[in-house]
Amino acid sequence: MIEASLPQPLIRGQARSTPICSLFMGTPLVCTVPAERQLLRLVLPPWQRPAVWSEQQQISFIEGIFLGLGAGVYVVNGSDFHQDGGEKYMSGWLIDGQQRITAIARFIQGEIAVFNGIRYQDLSQAQRFIRFDNVVFNRYELDYQGDEQVLKDIYRRLNFGGTPHTNDDLLRLDESASEPLIAGLAR
Repeated sequence: MIEASLPQPLIRGQARSTPICSLFMGTPLVCTVPAERQLLRLVLPPWQRPAVWSEQQQISFIEGIFLGLGAGVYVVNGSDFHQDGGEKYMSGWLIDGQQRITAIARFIQGEIAVFNGIRYQDLSQAQRFIRFDNVVFNRYELDYQGDEQVLKDIYRRLNFGGTPHTNDDLLRLDESASEPLIAGLAR
């Protein structure tokens, strides 16, 4: 029998069962550099593509939550802190799940309706609480990863199988403007 030489796992961290409302209730993470973008309480890496799901894809995802199909799993980089208490660069970055979380944001902000016209604000407080806010959206929180290339590799492996990325998206990932910022933050 040939013994296979498998690589070590690329990601290590904790799987957490969190409700959808944890994405929009509580204190948001803070962007540490101008190129980062906020999405509800999360921070997007500078090299991550913009939201690309069509409105219909977003609606279908939200309807799926109400139909009991679940929300899946999203992946974030863990947080780490400097001695002065400030968050380190890349803390809390959303690595996988932007399209689904954008759909959730648009739904709770009243920008999209499901099932022929039902908006989040149309739901009773009990319906929101039971059927949406407290639905589990599993979060995989990586142990803090300070190597941006590792985070990019994880992003590539998790994201280049769904909605096709464009050449511009790949270029943004490979030649991000954040690389010069890392040198300054690492000091």
